[in-house]
Amino acid sequence: MDTGGDNVQHQDVGGDVRRRRSRRTAARSLVTIVGLVLLPLVSVPALATTTTLPGAGTGAGIGTVDAPQPSPTQPPVYSNPVPAPAPGPGDASSPVPTNTPIPPSGGTPTAPTIVDPGDITTALARFAGRATPGHQVRVAEPAVPSASVCRATATPGGTWSCVGTVRSGPAQVFTVLDMTASALPNADAAPSDVIVPPTIDARRPTTGTVTGTGLPGATVTVGRAGSSAALTAVVTAAGTWAARWGTGPGAPAEGSVDVSATQTASTATGYRSDLRSAASAARTLVVDRTAPAAPRITAPAGSAPGSTQGVRITGTAEPRTVVTAYVDSTAVCRASVAADGSWSCRAADSLRAGSHMARAVAQDEAGNTSSAATAVAFRVSRGASVDAASSPGTTPGSGAGGGGAHGSGTAPAHGSGSDTADGSGIGRAGTGSSDDGTSGSALPGGGAGGSGSHGGRPDWTGPAGDWTVATGYDHAVPTIQSASSWRTLAVAAGVAAVFLLLVAGPVRVLAGALRERAPLRAARFTGRNRTRSERRHGDDAVASWVTVTLGIAVAGVLTLLGTGIALEARYVRLAIGVVAGVAVLSAGVVLATRWTAGEDRHTVTYQLSPGLLLAAVLASGLTRAADLSPALVVGVLLVPVARTDGGTAAMHLGRGLAACARSAIWRSVALLVLAVVGWVLHSLTPASGFAGSLVSEFASTLCVGGLGALVVTLLPLRGTAGAALASVSRPSYAALTAVGVGLAAAVYSGTAGTHVPVAALATGVGVVLVAAAAAWAWLRFDGAGIRS
Repeated sequence: MDTGGDNVQHQDVGGDVRRRRSRRTAARSLVTIVGLVLLPLVSVPALATTTTLPGAGTGAGIGTVDAPQPSPTQPPVYSNPVPAPAPGPGDASSPVPTNTPIPPSGGTPTAPTIVDPGDITTALARFAGRATPGHQVRVAEPAVPSASVCRATATPGGTWSCVGTVRSGPAQVFTVLDMTASALPNADAAPSDVIVPPTIDARRPTTGTVTGTGLPGATVTVGRAGSSAALTAVVTAAGTWAARWGTGPGAPAEGSVDVSATQTASTATGYRSDLRSAASAARTLVVDRTAPAAPRITAPAGSAPGSTQGVRITGTAEPRTVVTAYVDSTAVCRASVAADGSWSCRAADSLRAGSHMARAVAQDEAGNTSSAATAVAFRVSRGASVDAASSPGTTPGSGAGGGGAHGSGTAPAHGSGSDTADGSGIGRAGTGSSDDGTSGSALPGGGAGGSGSHGGRPDWTGPAGDWTVATGYDHAVPTIQSASSWRTLAVAAGVAAVFLLLVAGPVRVLAGALRERAPLRAARFTGRNRTRSERRHGDDAVASWVTVTLGIAVAGVLTLLGTGIALEARYVRLAIGVVAGVAVLSAGVVLATRWTAGEDRHTVTYQLSPGLLLAAVLASGLTRAADLSPALVVGVLLVPVARTDGGTAAMHLGRGLAACARSAIWRSVALLVLAVVGWVLHSLTPASGFAGSLVSEFASTLCVGGLGALVVTLLPLRGTAGAALASVSRPSYAALTAVGVGLAAAVYSGTAGTHVPVAALATGVGVVLVAAAAAWAWLRFDGAGIRS
């Protein structure tokens, strides 16, 4: 039988055989066509073996397509997304291992990049960037480049990100390195200011003192749950800080209390602006103000033989306390009380022969000190030797720490057995002692971090060129929500009363005395050497817009100099906000003056007030010198005066309009209204992003600048709005002054920022009172009356 299908009869009779040959032929043709199409594609990697990676071997199969180098800031794009099959282990053409692995996509490795992290205010920071897919990268520690902040592996898309712990310090530069291909260049991020939350030591009970670690020179603010009261402290050069709640109504009650803290770094420590950290994790403190019971001494008693080993003192006391033993008012040893209440220690030095008195005091973990134990008399009969003259905590085996510090370890005392002096002596001072926590050894936990400073000029490609970075100008101005409390109301009312009684009244007396005895003559004071007849009509006239523009510029410059600026984008934004705020305040004064003048407004112009200018200079200098926040700002330097180019009648009319009480009232009301509007706007605007920060800085300028100018002009000095108003209606003056000064006190008494010390304010009030009393006595004994 013919099964090959070669018989020609199969074509006539075996039609089914013809169909099978047709299918087989078609399949072979299809395979041939597909092979011809795929052959060029498969051969491309083999043809590209002459282009190898840097440092790679010369074996076949590891080449890459010769494509242009991708941009460092864009993920690499490869022309052949399908990698060639790896050669087998027995293949003679297998490449030798190299130090530069091939990326998964077979492309050329690219240098890693890192995104600008900006200012960092938390202990954990996220870093991100781009790198060759599959490569491992690490972010180097700025202070110790050999250490790593975090590590990551680039994704197939060419991105990487990681989270690591950072340390406080200004202008830190974080560097990313490719660990897989070490030959690739590193990349530096723009300098970042870093301030991490401070630490709080809550290991032991406390009498009200909170201690911890932070960045040296930073200001720590401590708050507790359920209370708006806050404590502030400055971190010492050793990196420790201590803040204490007193025993008054605002102090926490005994028991557990949750506390947290923030720290603010200033420009004095190298930061671009005052930067405040995020709040630390809440820690639970145990407040204990109950002193332990007095200890009891059981030995020595009667006659104690002298010895080169000293005298052993034993007794009982409350468990978990530390007892300090004294001989003749000199501390000789210290011991921890056991769980059964017993304690024992030995004097380091032998005592002279004769009678002695032993006493003891117990101290608990919180630092509360008991009353002294009943003195026990004993006598050393022989073995005279050096007197025990060791100071407290300095004898061998005593571990007395400084205030707020906790020693560690246990040192054996002289002798044998269980005689030990606990070197972990509580370093907190007891009730009635300093309890400042600023001496002794450093607290555990280490410092807040190295400075990590990085020299060089500001990099405008990083934070220096970021228009959205916040400044410290407006962060200390409280919001209305945070200032709404009975405390703020009491402070405002008290400051307003003190201002009216102890400042405004004495200043009015002093101004009257100066007006009587030393009248100022402006023409002579300014040095004019021509008589009035020699001057031409209009010689003294200056265009109003020139004076107003000059006043705005000077007020803005003084404000910026007081707060501190740098060559950065955010300070350009701050300058825009400050100048805009000063311009609105000046426009308010100008419009109020023109509205009150009515149809005769053409007889009034404006000039820079020497008094307001002096006040603005002093405010700027004090803000800069003492690093005050909120800043002291005098936002308006203009006062209305009569025009001198309109004839005698017009000049007299303008002088009356400029000095009238109606104009003074509406100018003061305009400043008060603008200040309130600024405070409301500041409270409602989130200070984030360019627009939010600009509006917040503008609103803060309206608020503090308007209040500063209002308080200065309400001083009843000659030529001020306060003097004009007080001469017409004292109740109106008192009411307007109380509102303005009270509002200023509410704004400047917030919990954040650095305020003028109360002692400095009291000193200023005292100087005013002494000067006023001297002026009153001078006029009284000289026979002159005081103008009312």
